[in-house]
Amino acid sequence: MRLKGFYSVVLLLAAIAFQSTSLHAQVENSDFQKLFDLYTMEEYDKCAYKAERYSQKDKYSREPEPYLYMALCFYQAHVQPEKFDQEFDDPLKDALKYAYKFRKKDKEGKLYESNKDLLDKIREEALFNAKFYYNDQDYRKASSEFRRIAKVVPDDVNVIFMQGVSDIMAKNIGQGERLVNQALDTLRAQDSRGEFQKDPVTHTILIKGFVGYTDFLIGAGREEEAQETMTFARQLIPDDAALKSQYKKVYGI
Repeated sequence: MRLKGFYSVVLLLAAIAFQSTSLHAQVENSDFQKLFDLYTMEEYDKCAYKAERYSQKDKYSREPEPYLYMALCFYQAHVQPEKFDQEFDDPLKDALKYAYKFRKKDKEGKLYESNKDLLDKIREEALFNAKFYYNDQDYRKASSEFRRIAKVVPDDVNVIFMQGVSDIMAKNIGQGERLVNQALDTLRAQDSRGEFQKDPVTHTILIKGFVGYTDFLIGAGREEEAQETMTFARQLIPDDAALKSQYKKVYGI
């Protein structure tokens, strides 16, 4: 189904936000109309099954829509397991997997842009798990979760940063610092061009990343690097209370 951008965002978002709403859409490719119908009628198990069948047919193997619906349906299996006849070991992991496959097949990114709000729900839920593992000091699991999320939005510098910090905390310091430096280089370039924008989904983990990384630098006796990093963090995000507190800690104020 090739939904027009406006209908794809507004109508499909309503399918999740307002579960009982009756929805209609203009469809450009009627081949996937059944998927849309099943999804909006909350027949998520049937929708996922039919989407998988589509993906296995040569005619549709390169189409992104079946993978989009599988991602959305497995997300629903995570938040509404009662809607399914069977239990899944980790439906959120499956949702991320199919979201990644969807992004690979959505070459021009048009379908992603028109459904970004829906896919952000998957990211938000996955980020909740990743932050839980990080706060619980299970840094290897946290890194794995951040890595899965980064596959869905590979240019999300905040996730890359936090994956790097998690790797560092998991004693994979070389890999972690490579990712952190990659993220910092990107953030500095964005800042110099005046292009830095707050990502409403992942902004909080950028804050957590700056705090975690500068704590690591202080613990490693690299106070000057910690101060330089935190000065940049305050320049980038001047009004955040956690960064103000960390700035005082790094400078011993």
